[in-house]
Amino acid sequence: MMLKKLFRITLLSAAVSLALTGCGEDEQEMTQEEVQYISHVDQARFFQRQGELKASTLEARSAIEMNPTKADPYFIIVDNLVTAGDAVNAARQVQEIEARMEDGETPDSVHNRIQLVLARTHMMRNQTEEALAALEELQSPDHSQEVKAAVLRGDIHLNARQPEKAKAAYNDALELDSNSLMALIGLSRIAYGNGNPEEAQSLITRAEGIDKTDPELWLWKGQFAQLQEQWEKAEEAYIRALEDIGQYDVMTYRKYATMSSLITVLREQNKQAEAFVYEEILAKSAPGTIKSNFASAQEAYRSGDLQEAARYLTEVLKQAPQHVQSALMLGMIRFQQGRVEEAEQLLTPVAANLQDSTSANKLLAATQLRLQRPEEARKLLENLDESQSDPGVLALIGVATLASGDIEAGKEYIEKSLELNPDNSQLRLRYATYLIQTGNTEAAIDQASTVMDKEPNNEDARLLIIQAHVSAGNQDAAMESAAAWVKEQPENIAALITHGDLSVAAGETEQARQYYQQALELSDTDPRANYALAILAMRQDNPDKAREQFRAAVSKSPDNRRALQGLARVSSEAELRSFLEDLSQENPEAVGPRLVLLELALQQGNSSEADELAASLLEPVSENELSPNTPVVANVYTSAAGALVRQDKPQQALEVMQRAQVLFPDNENVGLQTAELYFRNDQTENAQALLKDIRRDHPESARPYLIEAQYHTQAEQFDKAAEQYELALNKDSSPDIYLRYVDALQKHGQQQKAIEVLKQALANYPNNGRLALNLAMAYQNVGEQKQAADAYEQVLNNAPDNPIALNNLAWIYHETGESKAKDLAARAYELAPENAAVADTYGWILFSEGNHQESIPVLEKAYKLAPDTQEIALHLVEAYKAAGQDQKAKAILEKKQEM
Repeated sequence: MMLKKLFRITLLSAAVSLALTGCGEDEQEMTQEEVQYISHVDQARFFQRQGELKASTLEARSAIEMNPTKADPYFIIVDNLVTAGDAVNAARQVQEIEARMEDGETPDSVHNRIQLVLARTHMMRNQTEEALAALEELQSPDHSQEVKAAVLRGDIHLNARQPEKAKAAYNDALELDSNSLMALIGLSRIAYGNGNPEEAQSLITRAEGIDKTDPELWLWKGQFAQLQEQWEKAEEAYIRALEDIGQYDVMTYRKYATMSSLITVLREQNKQAEAFVYEEILAKSAPGTIKSNFASAQEAYRSGDLQEAARYLTEVLKQAPQHVQSALMLGMIRFQQGRVEEAEQLLTPVAANLQDSTSANKLLAATQLRLQRPEEARKLLENLDESQSDPGVLALIGVATLASGDIEAGKEYIEKSLELNPDNSQLRLRYATYLIQTGNTEAAIDQASTVMDKEPNNEDARLLIIQAHVSAGNQDAAMESAAAWVKEQPENIAALITHGDLSVAAGETEQARQYYQQALELSDTDPRANYALAILAMRQDNPDKAREQFRAAVSKSPDNRRALQGLARVSSEAELRSFLEDLSQENPEAVGPRLVLLELALQQGNSSEADELAASLLEPVSENELSPNTPVVANVYTSAAGALVRQDKPQQALEVMQRAQVLFPDNENVGLQTAELYFRNDQTENAQALLKDIRRDHPESARPYLIEAQYHTQAEQFDKAAEQYELALNKDSSPDIYLRYVDALQKHGQQQKAIEVLKQALANYPNNGRLALNLAMAYQNVGEQKQAADAYEQVLNNAPDNPIALNNLAWIYHETGESKAKDLAARAYELAPENAAVADTYGWILFSEGNHQESIPVLEKAYKLAPDTQEIALHLVEAYKAAGQDQKAKAILEKKQEM
């Protein structure tokens, strides 16, 4: 320590003397800050040479604080990170250098150093194309940089198992510098890999003639000897390599790998004691504990203990934030636990950095679907090589495509997935649910029946069949199916409750009660029958009975969300609070009662009670792992604030969200809702400042831009809204954002630009019906009738029963005198008889073609639906006059004058 202290003093003295002595009177003296900067840089380099990477990095950071526009200290940190094996942070750090340079200009020498580092970090992450591309960015490299680039190009190709390309690159390096040691080592490795150990040895001998003490040469000599089972030579070479590689104060990847190889060599010579010494060093090192913790996490996961597995993985990521396997596994666990925001944060960098990682991309896509981001999921999946052959990928693409509004393509993907994997019952039932929602009940029944054929006891399939019959209006078939289920399984609670629900729908309440009572007697712990009886009591306007049954359900299952919500609906706040406080004492591990109590406290403005409840719910699992309740507690805060807004208490809602921001500073939903409330409370500067922070913390998210765009839209600042929507599209080019952008443009009077945006959107999403319809309407709004008609025809090709397209196309054809206008209008009216505009179009076309009497009831209906629309009223007046019903026409005109 005295030597280092003395060295530092010497450096500082030298720097000071440089500051005090000059070449002439005109030379500007160095400032104290410049002296300190030089001292920190020199000390950082000294520590780097001594292998003390931590101390070197600290000194470099101090230099950056003194002068953040100089490149040297950044490169010191980058070199330390590369040495330590941290490619991700090294790449991130080196990309800051150009941004920090004075005058925004980077000299070629610095630019080239940046590209060389980027190439190496890409290689370390097995990103071959990116690594080679970085080398192509070199600008007028000097001779030493040319040599480094040639050697690095060889290393990249060798790492990618492209030996011939690597050999060519190494030979290029030797042409530039015949004494390039690293090129000779690379060629020796290739020679051995090609089965030519004699040539490999010859190249080693040639390298020894240049510098036989080089640690990289010793390392290759050790590996070469080990491959030939020359254990003593290997031992000597590894020990000599470690004299240099082993000096670092952190366990670098090369140091760990070299020690691991040395252990193998020692054991081959039965030198167990020496091997044990190195094993102890590795076990206590960061890589050693990482390996141990990851193995423990795998064991815990296999045994079903997700919490314990997550604890070990969190420890790994604390030590090695870029440990891909741990991030992937923890992301999977968080997804299974329903903590999807955390899962996305873990999986996004994994999917970006891992080449050809289908599993990571599939899991990330599933996470994005949970987060209601179908377009992001779809783009991610469609880029996979297996996107047309992997049934799992096809299923996810199908779900994402349906969620994006592309119905036919989505169905095609899902049906192809089911064709490839017909036993995927979960997907088949999910698809059946979608078919029911879209009114295709027969197809839904077919899908659910397919599952039933293979799994006769699948309750979800039975329930979907019954639900499909109900949705189709076929109550008899639904009741018949439920009765058959009860007959087959008379002690199945789900069957009894389903039959009871159908009885309620049929008005047979006593019969329903009997089924519910039978279900209740089958289990003392299942809350479903109590819940059903409570709902029945509410239908019969018996809140006391409902409260009794809801309490019974919650007592059996304190975390049952539906039962808690039902109990809240039929209880006063005082009753609810008293019951839940007692229940919490009886069930201290239950989360549900405390969540409800927390929401009550927040809505009542009882901040001390809310803080106490939040603290109990958010107690961390360990020093490095948050409570598993964190997402749901955050949702309680957002829910309570939403309830306060609905009660017209925006200031109190803002106070709730400000507290939530303190508790959940990284939660995007919390931040966005807080920003919305700042806008609502006319605190625009606070809202925009918060949105700026959210954009920084969530750079890939479109949502901050959408929140600000929504604010500008409400303020009728449509030009600013359009700007924000355009920025949002750079983050997430979804059809919904395109449509919002177009709406803002149109309201700002930019009709032609709106058309161009819609055309671009349709190029990206050619099968999206909403975009196609909006493009047709945009053409019609600017009077481009031919383009509008063509666009409407295209809409109808894909969706022949779209009443808006039929109506608007009918009107265009009516104006241009085409005979098919009437038929189109009639179809539109048949499909949407309660739409005033549709009725008016059909009625007016009938009138215009001379069918005056026939037009009157249709126009009367349009007027009834929209009596304040002047054009509709005047159309009816014209029809009345033509039919000789002048008094009716006069009455409408007088009413319009009064208005």
